[in-house]
Amino acid sequence: MWKMKQTNLLLLLVFMCLLSSAQEPYSLRQMIDKVLSENYQVKMVRINEQMDANNNTLGNAGMLPVISLQGGQNIGFYNTTQKLSSGDVREASNAKNTSLSGLASLEWMVFDGFRMFAMKDQLELLEKIGTVNTRFYMEQTIADVAMLYQQLIASRQLLKNEQAGLRVSGFRLKIEERKLTVGSGDALQYNQALVDFNVDSLTVLNRLSMIKSLEVQTNFMMNVEPALSVTTADSVITSSGLQALDSLITMAEWANSEIEQSTLREMVAETNVRVQQASFYPTVDLTGQYTYTYTTSKIGYATSNKNYGPLVGVTVRFNLFNGGNVKRSVKNADLAVQHAGIEKVNTLALIRSSITDQYFQWQSLQQQLKLARENRAAAMKSMQVAELQYEKGLIDGYSFRLTQVSVLRAANQVIQTELAISLLEIALQRQSGEVLKIYG
Repeated sequence: MWKMKQTNLLLLLVFMCLLSSAQEPYSLRQMIDKVLSENYQVKMVRINEQMDANNNTLGNAGMLPVISLQGGQNIGFYNTTQKLSSGDVREASNAKNTSLSGLASLEWMVFDGFRMFAMKDQLELLEKIGTVNTRFYMEQTIADVAMLYQQLIASRQLLKNEQAGLRVSGFRLKIEERKLTVGSGDALQYNQALVDFNVDSLTVLNRLSMIKSLEVQTNFMMNVEPALSVTTADSVITSSGLQALDSLITMAEWANSEIEQSTLREMVAETNVRVQQASFYPTVDLTGQYTYTYTTSKIGYATSNKNYGPLVGVTVRFNLFNGGNVKRSVKNADLAVQHAGIEKVNTLALIRSSITDQYFQWQSLQQQLKLARENRAAAMKSMQVAELQYEKGLIDGYSFRLTQVSVLRAANQVIQTELAISLLEIALQRQSGEVLKIYG
């Protein structure tokens, strides 16, 4: 019976592994490079950045003239009757009239209350925001990939521990089955061993499902077939360490993308005040045209008429009163600057608070890891003793199970603590603006 259950479990595990094809092992750098080159979200962010750069032109700021050229020709046939003051009558049937015209024009607003200069400054800031936004998204993406990579390593380490626990449960079940066979066993002990074996089997299957979920997320980010198995070149969770808390906060103030974005948004709001204030000033437009017209008529006072030549002009407009809307717009623009300033300070405070909180968590986990490793070593020694005592019948199945569970918990606690440390380090590296230097 024991051999049949073990065979069925092994077949199930092999079947789950065969559900997906394997890829070549990825190092973390290879995985990051793959994501940055293939991920759809990264591609879209880069397109948005290019659009912001394309918008930053003199023409979009209103600094350049508008030059246009147009022309046309009309031909008409008319039945005409003209009665002159002298009493004469002139008539024509299907009289042909033609007209030919052309116009080259230039319109240039040479002064708009300095609005165009404020707009150009604003477009440059928006381009910088687009660049910083791309960097922010790439930093976040790299951090996400690094975290997934460490989670895959940790999950496979946990799987090994849980598979080892399953083998121990199988060892116990086999002994209980042997005892029943020779007549010295206890049906209750056998059934409990069977229940524990099944529980551990479910734990292994659940871990395999969690690994597959992580693989699907990773494949999505790399833009490859979701069902493919992802193998990491590394098998050990890495910890790169951290600088002092003050250094992390200082680096964040200078290099954090969110803080830089909030600073640029405040500067954009300031340029918008200048844009709104431009309405207090007059506008001056220069106009230049060159016109050509030529018309012919079969009947009328003149059989043909030709006009051509240049035209230049200056237009000055000044808004005397528009219901106080200009003042309202300026006041709201000033309030937007205050809002952006508060947002910047709030973002800085949030980053500082987050870094401080996560740093203290990281320090605590370092201490916990030392204790967890000591606990694991002690639990492994206890397990060795328990196996010998159980096989000789010196302890019962319940005591053996307690020892087995404590070993698994101790081993898993080390891995989970190592993973938590690594994830915190990646998060702090992202917030301090160092993630691109380390992983990019």
